[in-house]
Amino acid sequence: MGTTNSSRIKYFFIPLVFLVFTVYLISTVLWTPFVGIEVTEEDGEYQVSDVANYSWAQYEGIPIGSTVVSIEGQSPSSYSTVEWYSTVEKADELVIKINGEEQQYSNIEEEVSLEQWLFYIIFPSLFILVAVTLSIFILIHKREDKAGFYLIVFFLTVSVCYLAGSGATRYVPLAMLINTYTFLMVPALLLQFIYTYFKEIGLTWFSRKFVSWNYRTAELLTLIEFVLIVTKSYATWYLMLTEFVFSFFMCLTALLIIIGYVRYRKTTHAPILKYLVAGVFIAFLPYTFLNLLPTLLWQDELLPAEFTLLTLIILPLTFIYLITAERLFDIDFIVGRLRYYAYVSIIPTIIMVVFTAFFMNHDWKLLELLILFLGAWAIIILFLYVKEVFDFRIRRNLFTEKYNFQQSIQRLIHEMKKEKHPIGLLARVRKELVQVLGVKTVHIFSQCNNSKTFCTYFDIPLRLMEEAQEVIKKNNGDVGEVMKMDKHGGYVVVVGYTMSKTTYLYCSEKPNRIAFNLDEKAYLQNVTYNTNIALENLLLIEDLFQELKHVKNDSSQRYPAWLSRLLFSLSEHQRQQIAIDLHDSVLQEQLYLFRQMDDFINQKSDMEEDTKDKLIHFREQMLDNIHLIRETCNELRPPFLEEMGLVASLENLIQQYQLRSNFTVEFNADTFYSDVSSEHLLGIYRIVQELLTNAMKHSEADVVELLLTNTHGHIVLSYKDNGIGMDIKKEMDIYNHMGLSGIEQRVNGLNGSMTITTEPNEGFLMEVIFYPEGE
Repeated sequence: MGTTNSSRIKYFFIPLVFLVFTVYLISTVLWTPFVGIEVTEEDGEYQVSDVANYSWAQYEGIPIGSTVVSIEGQSPSSYSTVEWYSTVEKADELVIKINGEEQQYSNIEEEVSLEQWLFYIIFPSLFILVAVTLSIFILIHKREDKAGFYLIVFFLTVSVCYLAGSGATRYVPLAMLINTYTFLMVPALLLQFIYTYFKEIGLTWFSRKFVSWNYRTAELLTLIEFVLIVTKSYATWYLMLTEFVFSFFMCLTALLIIIGYVRYRKTTHAPILKYLVAGVFIAFLPYTFLNLLPTLLWQDELLPAEFTLLTLIILPLTFIYLITAERLFDIDFIVGRLRYYAYVSIIPTIIMVVFTAFFMNHDWKLLELLILFLGAWAIIILFLYVKEVFDFRIRRNLFTEKYNFQQSIQRLIHEMKKEKHPIGLLARVRKELVQVLGVKTVHIFSQCNNSKTFCTYFDIPLRLMEEAQEVIKKNNGDVGEVMKMDKHGGYVVVVGYTMSKTTYLYCSEKPNRIAFNLDEKAYLQNVTYNTNIALENLLLIEDLFQELKHVKNDSSQRYPAWLSRLLFSLSEHQRQQIAIDLHDSVLQEQLYLFRQMDDFINQKSDMEEDTKDKLIHFREQMLDNIHLIRETCNELRPPFLEEMGLVASLENLIQQYQLRSNFTVEFNADTFYSDVSSEHLLGIYRIVQELLTNAMKHSEADVVELLLTNTHGHIVLSYKDNGIGMDIKKEMDIYNHMGLSGIEQRVNGLNGSMTITTEPNEGFLMEVIFYPEGE
């Protein structure tokens, strides 16, 4: 109950304070003119020493060095803002001596420039609107979440700070205190949110003491400012101290975020940390490095704070995106591409700045050149990024179908899938190159690596092929490397290497001996790479077919192990599918008919005895069919084989066979302990199943002995019966009779060996050994 009341109080109190501050600050900015004049006292006169950007003084063109004669009809020395801060603010009437002439200005509060409306009212109000919208969204969806609460407070604090800055420029005491406190609380609340959010998901990499130090520092400096204002001893050193403390804590926050990203970059939380790093840097880096730090180091700013503060809008937009987006953009790609554009644009930017400074008749300062460089650099980077997006969007409209290399590659790959022979594939590539590149000649030929003879499908000049081979050999050309030919002109590229031959592609120059441009060379490389892959696949398939044709060895009658495994895997899949179809269709239909007939017989008590006996007989036959279908399904797909284990499944199988046969099975698996793979599990089950079937059909045995055990890490299956045996010398009978060929191929596919010992009327003995993989 206490927690609920506390939550209600904080969610009521904080918006109330925010609303009061916002209304107060907006009214202060609207009704208090921003004069923007700094003065210094010289010989009893107050001279204009500086004019603030976008102020009334700049709008009216008040020059530096002018003399302030009176403010609101009184001497400047007795005016409060001049006495306390050495500035002229909150004045509605001024008398200023410019070039020896006194000029009177009145109704200053009515003369508000467009820049003042934008930078001090409209932009802060828009930021507040975004922050409030995001806060309401978080409040609705994450009301009881601590991290959500700190995020709301953070956004409201940033928005109040942004607006309070407009009041602080007018040297309104309460606005100055609000601005200082919220300004220093920004890094503290950001760090508090990060700490709380990641602690809730089990990630912590810095101490909460960092947050506490920031809180205490903000409170202490705000108290110092209050004392300075009350004692009328406000000094510029305090502003520099505040800016230094803010810069320090922002750099500390950025450093801690980077440390967290480095530590957890390989976890699922890495994308969120990447977006946090990007959002914080983009939002605060311009203000910190273009305004705060230059002011601290050189007492001058690279860009006015009114511009650099605009990037703060990136921060709430980042969190909106993280909260609402179902899929995140690939920020690694974006950052990597921007980094590449930054490297590429450095030299053009330097050249541009040098030319501008050299040809423009202006007394350039180092700071101005730095601003020019940063601005030009940012514009070029943005231009390159927009160009890439623009190219992707309208490429199909700008370029014709013939010269759209990307679409040609896609079309060629689609056509490659239809080709079944290397000759057809190469002919298709040749046709595509002629059509797209507009060249007259494209040749594809091969050279035997041993005999050095050339193999061609069309008439090709011998000297051209020899020069192509020499160029590739001289430059150690690899697949896809486009090389220029001097004597015959054009280009040669290796399409593919095999053990027996090397395949080359020659492409003549464009009409009028025009050389290929970079895009055309890149296109030719891509075609070559794709052709090489398709050619290798066709050759592999062709080799596979050749191997399948001669797959059986006349002496061993064995298939390769991989082929046996593949065939049996396909067979088991078909068995499983047939079993499912039988169970779901035929068996269910039989069960339905059986129940219908049983109900019919039970309901018709007045039926004749002969008719009833026949129906009962049909019902029993139907029941036998149901049992037969169930047994067939079980044989096709052994039930619960993996769940019951191999030994229990074999015992169940043996029990079924003993019910249908005249022999006794003695099964021993006491020393079997090995965990077998699913392939071995099913393979051993099928081998035993086939052996018992053969015993029931052919052996005429009384006793069958089965042994399953482990020996030196091997799985050993032994089968022995006292039946009629067979003549081992009749080799063809062994593999074409009694299904032993299937057993032999299954054993081979499972990396095993099989030995058979038998004589006529001496019984039958088979021993199967399965070896571990790789042995």
